[in-house]
Amino acid sequence: MHQLLIIKTFKKVKDEEEKATGIRPSTTAAAKIFSDYILENQKIPFGERSLSDYYRMSKKEDNKEVLIKHPKVVQAMCSFLGYGSFKDFNRAHGITSSEKYNHTNVTKRVIIFLKKSKILIIVSSAIIVIMLILYSVTKQRWMVWNNEGYVEVNFDTQKHNLGQLKVYNEDRIKNFKKIPVDCNTDFFDPTGKVKIWYGKNIDKELEFFTSLGLHPETGKTLDPITNYMINKYICPDKKP
Repeated sequence: MHQLLIIKTFKKVKDEEEKATGIRPSTTAAAKIFSDYILENQKIPFGERSLSDYYRMSKKEDNKEVLIKHPKVVQAMCSFLGYGSFKDFNRAHGITSSEKYNHTNVTKRVIIFLKKSKILIIVSSAIIVIMLILYSVTKQRWMVWNNEGYVEVNFDTQKHNLGQLKVYNEDRIKNFKKIPVDCNTDFFDPTGKVKIWYGKNIDKELEFFTSLGLHPETGKTLDPITNYMINKYICPDKKP
């Protein structure tokens, strides 16, 4: 059901990362990047291991259905690829009515199975309760954006609203910073790889960051700096 959506999502992640860094990421690295995107786009944590497993299942040539059970993960993939919904994605890729009918039948069979299996429902409920207890005990770490970088904070909705609080990510805290730039900034390393990414804030002003990711205010994917952007917006008076 979701094979094509998953494959196209991973392809775009790998293509954009390769364009930005010059290195094509592994499936695991691509899954980590998209896991961060899901968290920021849909406000839910979803592990890179699950994403990697979905991708590997989708690449198998055994014609087995791959079904993502989390609607928000499906929506995140559709949004990342530029579609408003999974229905729009299907329409754009010519999914036939018979295919949709088969997918519907699969879903109906799953629903019937769950209704008949009381034991499965009880076990699933117990697992959810245990997971919630473990989650509370381990005290998930959190961070917020402070206009220059991410900083670790306690989960306190009196100080921070839920939209500001994000699951702690050590790499984001260490490597993702907003910085001022000028004509003397090192935009590329000695091999020519990009060191700076840019995007517009909610006031449509350009801002510059030290790592690939999503703009902390708008949630849009940052773009790698180019000589065109440098010459047009940062050093317009500098002769080539």
